[in-house]
Amino acid sequence: MNDRAPNPLEGQTTDRATDRVVDPATPPAPSIDQIESRIAHDLARHALYVAPVAIIGVGLWRGVPAGAAVALAFALVIANFIAAAWVLGWVARNSPDLLMGAAMMSFLIRLVLLSVIGVLIKEADVVDWPVFCVALVASYLGLLFWEMRSISLSLASPGLKPKPHEHSGVGG
Repeated sequence: MNDRAPNPLEGQTTDRATDRVVDPATPPAPSIDQIESRIAHDLARHALYVAPVAIIGVGLWRGVPAGAAVALAFALVIANFIAAAWVLGWVARNSPDLLMGAAMMSFLIRLVLLSVIGVLIKEADVVDWPVFCVALVASYLGLLFWEMRSISLSLASPGLKPKPHEHSGVGG
């Protein structure tokens, strides 16, 4: 069943559900459902590319505790990104008016939680502490800068940039 009715005056169609005129040459808007989750999972995927190389490289250079520190840092960074996406997604779907406040409070809570985990790791002396700190900051910033290449800064296609095969239009 076609949800669009022809508009004889302009050669365009009208969406019957919304009664809005739609230009057939304009591709449909991408789904914005769970943008934050897709970005967080893309960050995690990038981390899984880099983490094994970093863990093995640092482990060979500074020993097993240093390799474990890098592994723990990557795990915390991935968990932090996924937690942020979960909180922002949940608030955006349930109470969008609270999104900015929830983003700030979530950030502060996660920052305190990472600090507490860091202090506990230092006190337990289970990994190479300086390597853990450097790996935590470097992986966090490195993944964010890497992800900047994948993010669309357009409201027409929010979230990750569409891949060339996802475009509908000329050239099929």
